[in-house]
Amino acid sequence: MSRPPRRLRGAPALAGAAVLLLTACGGDPAEPSDGPAAGESAEHGFVAGAEELAEPQLQLAYLDDAGSVHALDLLTEEAAALGEVGAVSAVGTDGRFLFAASEPAGELTVVDTGTWTVDHGDHVHYYRAPAGVAGTLEWSGGVRVASSETLTALFSPDTGTGVVLDRAALGQGEVTELARVESEPHDGALVPLGSRLVATTADAVVALDLDGEPLPGAEAECAEPRGGHPTRVGVVVSCADGAVLATETDDGIDLERIAYPVPVADEERAGGLANRPGRPAVAAPAGDRGVWLLDTRARSWQLVPTETPWVRAVAAGDEEDRVVGVDAAGRVVVLTPDGRTAATEPLLPVDRLDQVDLQVAADRAYVNDPAGRRLLEIDYADGARLARTFPAAVAPAHLAETGR
Repeated sequence: MSRPPRRLRGAPALAGAAVLLLTACGGDPAEPSDGPAAGESAEHGFVAGAEELAEPQLQLAYLDDAGSVHALDLLTEEAAALGEVGAVSAVGTDGRFLFAASEPAGELTVVDTGTWTVDHGDHVHYYRAPAGVAGTLEWSGGVRVASSETLTALFSPDTGTGVVLDRAALGQGEVTELARVESEPHDGALVPLGSRLVATTADAVVALDLDGEPLPGAEAECAEPRGGHPTRVGVVVSCADGAVLATETDDGIDLERIAYPVPVADEERAGGLANRPGRPAVAAPAGDRGVWLLDTRARSWQLVPTETPWVRAVAAGDEEDRVVGVDAAGRVVVLTPDGRTAATEPLLPVDRLDQVDLQVAADRAYVNDPAGRRLLEIDYADGARLARTFPAAVAPAHLAETGR
């Protein structure tokens, strides 16, 4: 079901927000430009007020449960207090925006962290703009976020409600609702795919147009979905007997089933599929058995055994197809498909692992330690070496790497 576009006035900029001059780990700061060269278009991802730079503008954004928002420059290690958004119960991110849900207030606050990347496949653009609040919208429950260059899709598993936003408008401080999709509460997702959407119901994966209406014939059975995730190939949704992969075609969206190689018990299913943005493989813990790795190009699952159960898993998609995770012993662990592992010493309290967010970049991984009020950087290609430890201004209950 859809509704006409709706605009909400952007809230004032976050208190203390500044134009953050952020760059990736290593290398020299790049010279900014004032915008696209003559003849270039907004299709490159440029928005008014942004600067384009030659290097990714990576930062760590984090919040405590009271909604105090902070950012950390990963090159200079300079910290910035971005302001207050009020008590939060859940936070989602798409690599630029933070979506902070407040259950008591029944609203979602959209924070633009001011750094982002636009990936066109054969080339990439990096941008920086002032941080601030884009606006708010009514919301209930948790929040899952997925974005394309032009669309942002939000989904609440607690209510089954999905909302599609104009992402370019978000960059200009406006929350513009393009469509709304209603279903029963379930552990699902709503993900943009090209000019269309991939959505779940309690027992199926469906393709939708930009008005939120089903595309004819584009539906596949998916018992008990557990989230969906974008990859370089398409959108993959976890199902009780495997996965459904949605890919673009000239005529619309194709839905393809990828079954597990053997029957899988419910507690060993791949839930919470995750990868480094733009990579073709996804990973997920497999209960006490190890880690699932799904290659969406080969349309194949691999179960890689581990010594200890994992609670987080992210496919890094590097030259060795590493998977980075957090295990039940509180370690950050690195795994290759042939079973080779490396691990840190226990770094995280085992009784608070449900509060840990794992972010994986091209050469480093990041985890939050709310109990220790710190952020940890792991060089996962160098034997899971603890590279840096950053003190946090507040207990970092929610962590996002932005600028990617």
